[in-house]
Amino acid sequence: MRTLKSVLMGAAALGVLIPTTANAQDVDDEIVVTGIRGSLKNSIDIKRNADSVVDSISAEDVGKFPDTNLAESLQRITGVAIDRSGGEGQFVTVRGLGPEFVGVFINGRTIATDNPGREFSFDVLSSNITSRLDVLKTPTPDRQSGGIGGQVNIITARPLDTGTKFSVSAAGIYDTLRDGLGPQADAVASWANDSKTFGVLVGVAYSDRRAQEDSSFTNGFALRTGDTIVDAPESSSGLTADDLGELPEGARVQQQVVHSRDVQDRQRLTINATAQIAPSDNFTFTLDGLYTRFDIESNATQFSGFFSPPFIDPVLDANNTVVSFSRPGVTFQDRNPLIAPQVGLSQNDNVLTSNNRLAETIAFGGNFDLDVTETLNLKLDASYSKATGDGTNPFVVLGALAPESPLIQLSNDDGISTITNIVGATDRSIQRLHFVNVNRTDIDDEVFEIRFDGDWNIERGALQAIGFGGIVTDRSKTQNVFDNFSPTQGGSIFCAFCGYTVAFDTSILSEFSFDGFLEGVPGAETVPPQTLTASIEDAFRVLNDTANITNPARLGSSPESNADLIARRDANADSVFGFYEPDFNPGASFEVDETVYAAYFNSQWGGDFGGSLPWSANAGFRVAITETTSRGVDQPVLQFRESPGDTQLLIDFGPTSPVQVDNRYISFLPSFNVKVEPTDNTIVRFAFSETLTRPTLTELGVANTFGGRSNAPISGGGNPFLEAFESTNYDVAFEYYFSETGAFTVTGFHKEFENFIELSTLPIDRPIVFPAGNGGRMEDETTLVPFQDTRSRNGETGSLTGLEVAFQTQFTSLPGIWSGFGTQLNYTYVTSEVDRDLNSPTAGLGFNGLTPHTINIVGFYEKGPLSARVAYNYRDEFLVLAQSDFSEPREREAFGQLDFAASYAIRENFQFFVEGINVLGADTRDFSRFRNRLLTYSNTGSRYLFGVRASF
Repeated sequence: MRTLKSVLMGAAALGVLIPTTANAQDVDDEIVVTGIRGSLKNSIDIKRNADSVVDSISAEDVGKFPDTNLAESLQRITGVAIDRSGGEGQFVTVRGLGPEFVGVFINGRTIATDNPGREFSFDVLSSNITSRLDVLKTPTPDRQSGGIGGQVNIITARPLDTGTKFSVSAAGIYDTLRDGLGPQADAVASWANDSKTFGVLVGVAYSDRRAQEDSSFTNGFALRTGDTIVDAPESSSGLTADDLGELPEGARVQQQVVHSRDVQDRQRLTINATAQIAPSDNFTFTLDGLYTRFDIESNATQFSGFFSPPFIDPVLDANNTVVSFSRPGVTFQDRNPLIAPQVGLSQNDNVLTSNNRLAETIAFGGNFDLDVTETLNLKLDASYSKATGDGTNPFVVLGALAPESPLIQLSNDDGISTITNIVGATDRSIQRLHFVNVNRTDIDDEVFEIRFDGDWNIERGALQAIGFGGIVTDRSKTQNVFDNFSPTQGGSIFCAFCGYTVAFDTSILSEFSFDGFLEGVPGAETVPPQTLTASIEDAFRVLNDTANITNPARLGSSPESNADLIARRDANADSVFGFYEPDFNPGASFEVDETVYAAYFNSQWGGDFGGSLPWSANAGFRVAITETTSRGVDQPVLQFRESPGDTQLLIDFGPTSPVQVDNRYISFLPSFNVKVEPTDNTIVRFAFSETLTRPTLTELGVANTFGGRSNAPISGGGNPFLEAFESTNYDVAFEYYFSETGAFTVTGFHKEFENFIELSTLPIDRPIVFPAGNGGRMEDETTLVPFQDTRSRNGETGSLTGLEVAFQTQFTSLPGIWSGFGTQLNYTYVTSEVDRDLNSPTAGLGFNGLTPHTINIVGFYEKGPLSARVAYNYRDEFLVLAQSDFSEPREREAFGQLDFAASYAIRENFQFFVEGINVLGADTRDFSRFRNRLLTYSNTGSRYLFGVRASF
């Protein structure tokens, strides 16, 4: 992990070395300033003239946004932090509240999302369609409810505002880890007739990024009280049951160690079109449509081991963390036959899996804007959007029981966990078929929205105008889950080969190199340089081979079960997965319908105190009625069973029956904003509001899921009885504008929450049947085992307080070339108090996603043909989830990323450009409570774009 000091020094150096341009264009005799200076000026104007606390980012020119990823641009705003996927910005956090608490709209409209919740993935969009991003931090009554953290409005370009222009660019994308080059191209064409009564704009963008993510993870730290062994190799008679011990109460052991290399192709297509008709000065009709397709093809190769008791020579630290232990291998078992029945052997697992994702969004809408009279304006807007998310992801283990006992050691405070003493990693003769699951999740989200707005300018004394309107938002989200958990006579399909008992045709295997894996990270040097892998197609070919299905060594093999698997295979002959083709899992699937009816009243006020102190205000309220219906099936569990010869959890389900849960509630949401201008260039703002965040539709689902192993079972699902919660908000801001591109602003805010919704994990005891033969048992035993049940729950109360400070300027008063330099600086501090149960594992923790300190440092140069910008974003250590794996917190270490962009105009309308993202190769490291309890260490490398852009 690189230090903040070194990154800041790098940012400062690049800010001096890399110089950008402002292009002035003559459109209808009006000078239009573009480039970085134009973007800063537009953003300042929007913030200064807004009726509430707003921050904004504007495009530098048609089809040219400051960053190729919208989330990356948003993180430059005070109070905004982002989460990344595959090295690309995906989700935004505003004022310490995560993406589920941030409302995202396109042109003021609710947009469907391919995610399970309401959170919007910014990586599905190309930035070239965007004219402006507004972050709305205090509400006004006319804005939709939803988003206690804030709201983000993505505003697309309009042809009657843009005029006749054409912009096109072509670039190559180079990822350093993948060492691969992919194409990127986009074009925006806008046309309007001379009288500006009709216009059309079309934008198209395509990219194909070849990416790679290297990561090492542990999947959490489980409470273990199982057997321990003090190894005694000098004992001639071997160990006996008397040599078995117990871990002390409260000891936690990492679940596994997984080293993973995920190679991805990330293809993105965005098409946007807008048409406008303005037959008169008082009427405009706008029709627009959007289509996006984001396709991630993933191929992840992993080497891992799963850690269940017994543990040999465990070493605990002061925090009751097992920091070092061995797991018994085949040689250990042979040497100690007297305890062999109690011993579960370690394994060297070669895993083939993927993180595929196909997201498609279609959205269109129409808007009528009519000035009925000189004082009355009416708007009618109708929109529809649909998003689908689909990912079929196989998980195949072709592994071997470890010949020798591996040594597992926790990382230090900045490295990864290690497995050493690995023998036979590339020995084909010991490889066996094992666990398989093919999982598919299909999400369908539809939103239909119609709204009416009226503005009446009455200007009677201090009362300037009255606003009124209503909106109906009808939303439906369906999640269908397909997997391999259908019961068969020989056990669930996913465990058809559990137990490492069936050999296979190892000619399908090839050696896989972890060359360069997490280079320079402590512990990475212990990763096996060579392991074994195969293609997904070849793996399923051997899994579906008749000889392997009917192999007598297959646990649970019988004529009946063999016939069932062969019949399933033949029925799915067109599928690469054969009998593993996933079945619909009704118990994990659901549909939720939500309809929100809302009406608002707003009043605009203004005046001049004492003739020298201008002021303005808006005050009003919104009333919302929310109705939800959650549908699904109840699928009772008849029995939880441990797999023979393994610890995989098998589940027998009973017949399904439909279930429906209805809910309805009314919310009253007042808001009040005051704006005072003590001088011509200063503004003071005060705001009070109550805001609302509804449960995500997925959280309201009736589905339940079960999984894991018998010694670490898990469950989860929805909670249709969740209640919405409200936040009471107070804001005060001071803004000083000292030039057309210069400003200094300070904003303080405080939020008080009740009934906060949070993902939490609680233990729920359920009976598991442990079969005879496992662990030396003489007969079947049924034991209550705590399942870690993770789902969203209401209950937390607390508060959040923060401070935002921002400064930006261009040094135009400096002589010569120095006048092209400028800077943007901002800092956000957030703290929270949460009234958590003192006996809960979450005691003392804040809210999920809350980052105490975030810093943005941007340096830019814009003069003549040169244009450049270097940006550094720092996000302090923060809590990702209060209850993650095994009810323990997930925390992320501080992260700093350095980006740059530069261009050179060889002609007025033609330029070369280059961009660098994460040029210092910063990585992320998650841990649980203590830094040596590593959860995930991930690196996606650096990314560079280089290309040409032309505009006319």
